[in-house]
Amino acid sequence: MMGDGLRGAVRGGRCDLRATATERIPSGAGGGISQPRSRRQRSKLDTYGRHIICELSGCEASALVDVQAIRTVMVEAARVAKAEVREAVFHQFIPEGVAGVSGVVVLSESHISIHTWPERGYAAIDVYTCGHQTSPRLACEYLSRVLGAGRMFITEMTRGIPSLDGQYTHVAAPEAVPCAA
Repeated sequence: MMGDGLRGAVRGGRCDLRATATERIPSGAGGGISQPRSRRQRSKLDTYGRHIICELSGCEASALVDVQAIRTVMVEAARVAKAEVREAVFHQFIPEGVAGVSGVVVLSESHISIHTWPERGYAAIDVYTCGHQTSPRLACEYLSRVLGAGRMFITEMTRGIPSLDGQYTHVAAPEAVPCAA
């Protein structure tokens, strides 16, 4: 166990965290990396951040083409997650007559990004936050609803887990989440 871990906080718009491990894997089985055994333990770790990779399938194509509408729902997703928006940058692509959107909302706590393929009804979303006041999963659930997704598949990573040699790693846990039609 790491002894003097501080609880995470966001101060002045920057992460100010030091991790506290709950369990140690022997150095022969992962380099002395701190890793929790279960999702419940992962949620109790103090780390540098939580990163959710979110795949939305079966989205309404019309919801994925309007760059201003995507910008609006992404900024709202940040607010739903209780994050502080700093800046939003979005761009619409028009390859072969099909318009997709890419964009990022920069947060005090990190970022939320999206890339859309309206012709496939697909949106790829990343939500990365540090601190404990945000709820990145709520951003994904909100985006799934407003983009009309038929299925949401997420991989949630706990990031910034310290190893004995001062290096950092992450732990991932995939989860398929069917969406209400």
